[in-house]
Amino acid sequence: MPAQLENATLEELLDGDLEDVILTDIDATNCLVSGLNISGVKFEKIQLTAAQLERVSAKDLVALQTDFSATHLANGAINRATFGNCRMTGIDFSKTNLHDVTFDGCKLDLANLRFADLRRVKFIDCTFVETDFLGAILHDVTFESCMLEKTVFDQVKCKGVDFRSSELIEISGWTSLK
Repeated sequence: MPAQLENATLEELLDGDLEDVILTDIDATNCLVSGLNISGVKFEKIQLTAAQLERVSAKDLVALQTDFSATHLANGAINRATFGNCRMTGIDFSKTNLHDVTFDGCKLDLANLRFADLRRVKFIDCTFVETDFLGAILHDVTFESCMLEKTVFDQVKCKGVDFRSSELIEISGWTSLK
């Protein structure tokens, strides 16, 4: 992240390109943005509930205390990102590439990660209830001190996945995790 970030507005978010800016305390509920490009951006206390963010390409993103509940982020690519204390209930990451991403203290209940490609992803102190990883690729993914309940892992392809410090309850597709 650049040392100095300028404040951005909702209009700049809706324009589709954000670079080296910070967005703070903005309500973007139900917004629709197609082809969003993000680089060197910090989101803090942003309300993105039920937003439609189509074909997002993000790198060097930090999102803190942001609400992504029911947000559609499918078919995108997120590289080198950190999500801290974010609410992500019902988020749609289906068919999204998540590489070098950390989720810390996030709530990912009912999240859709079907056919997503996760590489070098770390989940720390996150909750997953009825989250769906059907057909996802999980390479070097760590679930550290997480709680996963009724989470679906059917047909996942795994390499280097670590659940050792997490609690798994009623997991579906656990044979795919071998």
